[in-house]
Amino acid sequence: MSNQTVNTNTKRWALLAASLGLAYVLVRHRQSIWGIFCRSPFQLQHKRIEVISSVNESQRILNELKSHCESFKVIGFDCEWITVGGTRRPVALLQLSSHKGLCALFRLCCIKQIPKDLRELLEDDAVLKVGVAPQDDAMKLSHDFGVGVASTFDLRYMAVMAGHQAEGLGKLSQTHLNTMLDKNWRLACSNWEAPQLDSAQLNYAANDALAAVAIFQKLSKDLEPRTFWDWRAPKFEQLRPKIEPFLDVDFTKGFVAGLGKTLSTSTPTHPLTSKSKHKRNKKHQQPQQQQQIRNLGTQSKAFYDNCVLEAPDGELLCTIDRRKASWYLNQNLGTQVSEQPFTVRLNFEPAGRAVGDVGRYYQTPKENQCVVCGRRDAYIRKNVVPREYRKHFPVVMKSHTSHDILLLCPSCHQLSNISDNKIRNKLSITCEAPFGHGEGVSKYHDDQQLRNVKLAGKALLMQSGRMPSQKVTQLQKTLLDYYTDATEITPELLQKAAKLDCRVANEDYCQHGKKVVQVYRDKFGGLVELERLWREHFLHTMQPKFLPKLWNVNHNANRLEVRASEGRIDNEDLVVAGLESVISTKNIANS
Repeated sequence: MSNQTVNTNTKRWALLAASLGLAYVLVRHRQSIWGIFCRSPFQLQHKRIEVISSVNESQRILNELKSHCESFKVIGFDCEWITVGGTRRPVALLQLSSHKGLCALFRLCCIKQIPKDLRELLEDDAVLKVGVAPQDDAMKLSHDFGVGVASTFDLRYMAVMAGHQAEGLGKLSQTHLNTMLDKNWRLACSNWEAPQLDSAQLNYAANDALAAVAIFQKLSKDLEPRTFWDWRAPKFEQLRPKIEPFLDVDFTKGFVAGLGKTLSTSTPTHPLTSKSKHKRNKKHQQPQQQQQIRNLGTQSKAFYDNCVLEAPDGELLCTIDRRKASWYLNQNLGTQVSEQPFTVRLNFEPAGRAVGDVGRYYQTPKENQCVVCGRRDAYIRKNVVPREYRKHFPVVMKSHTSHDILLLCPSCHQLSNISDNKIRNKLSITCEAPFGHGEGVSKYHDDQQLRNVKLAGKALLMQSGRMPSQKVTQLQKTLLDYYTDATEITPELLQKAAKLDCRVANEDYCQHGKKVVQVYRDKFGGLVELERLWREHFLHTMQPKFLPKLWNVNHNANRLEVRASEGRIDNEDLVVAGLESVISTKNIANS
């Protein structure tokens, strides 16, 4: 073979290798490459703004908005209001936008009511109202105009679900639309009740609602990734079940493990300012308060050892972890009979044997993977029935709870915990058990009189030389009025006041989990119903694809029935569980 032929073949192989390498890069990084070509800013100028100042003007625009919702059931949702002298006035402007670029600005300060068709659209739970913190706006509309806004959805949930940062609307727009929203404080703090809104105000208000819809569309594509050659938009019907658990759920009250975002609250100080300054620029108004974040341990090593525990006759009882298997050996309660799998045979007759599907569940080896997505490199234990409820169950329902401890990867664990708050909020209402913020939540509260005494003691102890004599006299009177047995202000008295514990027990205190358990035990069919509620919620919201075999929403009820048939459970525990029918069956069997 000639050198020329060899060189030609070498070039061909090199060209083929380069082509294959380029093809691999294009396929492997298609999302990033496509993102480069799609970096053109979202065209907010391709919009149509309609200002509605009377009921008569609203009909035509609402009909158009509703027609747009027939093809895509999502609208951008936002509100503007002003605060005068520290008091919030009713919502002045309601912004609703469709995916086709129509933005309707309803000047509620002029209309003075919610027109019938507008009320129907807001209360339609089939149409999502998207934005950042839309629940806050919905709450104010409800307070001011008595309208219930259904199916609000915070875009930050979708950002987290798609693996992005949970940011404000401006940041989300910049990150995902390559568009910078105008957040000039002069516009944010402008008078939304002015007789005539100028063009800058109209654009500011409309862009927020329009960007919300566009961000939803962009993130929905990230949430439903498709092949490089599939250009079809994700179907809303397929997307809705994934975001259903987060509808009408306040993002700031949802537990977002590991995000570590700082949240702050503030009060506007300008005599005439809008909600935008209060809501969107609050980080500049006072020091931030760190949100309390619960640290969760992520494991990468195997959680299930799938060691085997046998009865004295060699019958399989269950699979257990290595540590527990070793405990039986160390206590001389069992003997090792095999190394692979590690098997321990008991030296005594166990209280019960494996019976039915309940027993077979404990016999079945478990996979070390996320039960939702199948990820195997990192996972966190998830209590399907949260511990805040389980810890108040009777002992017989607190033991053998491994059925309700599943493995989730960090992302799925985070989303599951967020969705749990929707059930907690429902339980807080149905069981009259406060959850989150509100009356009866804190075990202790500060007594204002004691607090005043403590502050007076601290002030006199540390700064009496810097204060006017009139102020010193006033603070001394506060101390002497409280310490009636004292005749003069002494250093000892100041020290005592400065260390005063101003906390007092809250008579209305109600521990949420304990109250819920009591109500289900006494009124709602027993604790097996509470267990079933949480398990069905987990199945509905997370749609796990890798659950252990024989995992069952009625597992504990079936387990207790087996124990009852073997005479290993008290009737009182069966009543608490809600299995009174088992008692009569057991009595008939005994007779």
